[in-house]
Amino acid sequence: MSNKKLSQLAVAAAIALIAAVAVNYITNRPKQAPHSRTYLIQGLDPSMVAGILISANNDSINLQRRGTTFVVAEKDNYPATTERINELFTEVLDIKTKELITDKSENHPGLEVTEDKAGDIVRFFDKDANTITGVVIGKRIESDDAYVRLADSDRVYLCENVPQVRTNAMDYIDQQLISVKRENIISVTVTDVNGLTYTIESEPNSSEFKLAGGSPQGKKLSHRAKSVFDALVSLRFDDVFGAGSEPNNLTFNRTYICRLNDSTEYILKLAKTKRKTYITCSAIFTDTEEILLDRRDSDEQLKKKEVKLLARDAVGKFNATCKAWVYEIPSWKAENLTKPLDDILEDIKKEETKNSEE
Repeated sequence: MSNKKLSQLAVAAAIALIAAVAVNYITNRPKQAPHSRTYLIQGLDPSMVAGILISANNDSINLQRRGTTFVVAEKDNYPATTERINELFTEVLDIKTKELITDKSENHPGLEVTEDKAGDIVRFFDKDANTITGVVIGKRIESDDAYVRLADSDRVYLCENVPQVRTNAMDYIDQQLISVKRENIISVTVTDVNGLTYTIESEPNSSEFKLAGGSPQGKKLSHRAKSVFDALVSLRFDDVFGAGSEPNNLTFNRTYICRLNDSTEYILKLAKTKRKTYITCSAIFTDTEEILLDRRDSDEQLKKKEVKLLARDAVGKFNATCKAWVYEIPSWKAENLTKPLDDILEDIKKEETKNSEE
């Protein structure tokens, strides 16, 4: 056999040996289990959470438990809405892992899961202010997919169901202050900065209303009176301040009172600055008659008493929540609560006068 053929056989044998080794390695190497989708946070009991810290863009929201509810520290511990707190828990606990991306901290900056680059960070604390768990939400891939890691772990996952965390303190507050049904309003009274007062009353068994004591000669209520009468059908606020933190030099020298047919009376005092309007509010239950339930009562009597009890309890809850606070309200709503009498009157046209005389 020639040297050339011997060389070719040697090369072929070497290639065969390398292939055999490769096959053996591939066949016998440890198999990695494919990543299964699972919840990123497991085993968190919301009832054990005493504090929640939300961080985003160098701002933070501190939610603290008070009994069975939470308060917003940045808003002088104003009560947080339970619905929004439950929504936050649900959103964070619903985050699912799709793929393990890295377990090395040096890769965190590129995935934006570091403290300074993260889009949102949510941490949960126990009653001793110890961290229970938390999530660091980084770069987003699609609308609901993002790189996320647990706050105490270097492992970064591509996750689904990643929420856009609410990062404004007012997002965790129910901004609906008062909401009444128009048909339940008996009257509203407006007192201006000079102490001048007028009252608009509902017409019995009608959706119309009138000026108490009658309109001045040659005048009638204009369509603008409706916005005054309906002002508390929905009253929302833009901001809230605890005692001592409200803007300086506020003078509450205007009043708006709304009376309902269930004996509820809302009292708003208003202070105006150049650009903003602030209010304090309270409620009273004007029916002082004692409510006694009797098993001999008819269904109709029981229903009436139930309505009164519910209204009285609602007044108590309203005062417990709102009486100690100063609220900033939208300027357009403030205008409806403070319109002077001249702004809601208009001249009676000659044709109308002639028709009424006929």
